[in-house]
Amino acid sequence: MNIVAINMSGKQLPVYDMDLNRIGTIYPYELFGLNYRAGGDGYAFFIVFRNSSGILIRDGMLIEPPASALENAYKSKYRYGTVTIGGRTYSTFKMKRTENLYSVSGRKIGQVAAGQYVATVDDPSSGDTNPHWLQVYYARGTDGRWDSLAADGASYGFVNIGLEDGSMYNTVSCDGLWV
Repeated sequence: MNIVAINMSGKQLPVYDMDLNRIGTIYPYELFGLNYRAGGDGYAFFIVFRNSSGILIRDGMLIEPPASALENAYKSKYRYGTVTIGGRTYSTFKMKRTENLYSVSGRKIGQVAAGQYVATVDDPSSGDTNPHWLQVYYARGTDGRWDSLAADGASYGFVNIGLEDGSMYNTVSCDGLWV
């Protein structure tokens, strides 16, 4: 399962390329896409991260990071609140910027506006191809209605958390209560 992770270790983590050249740093409270499907040996963890030039790098690698550096950024303890839809309770997170919504096939299916919320399960995953896209089931529209992201044969879709625009806890588009 891939996740959007946050570094809660309090340490700066060096990021390497496949040849073990240092290409960046993950700072405390910085978010990144964690690709558990690649590697899987518990030693090397492949990530998508924003480098110091603001470029999204898809082939970074962390070597033996502490477990607290791989915290699921959108698990229930960091939520804004909850909403119950169709008898199921979801965790909600607030959008600081308008971002695109995608189906499981990567097809753009809409947008969620800044100031609105997305709803997901308590320990959500992220995309296989885009591990910086958060799994969400509903997005609240500006009219206050919760719109389902069910499409392309799945009951959920994804929201881009906005790593292209910022990767720190206070600059990502999809906000959690991390500090």
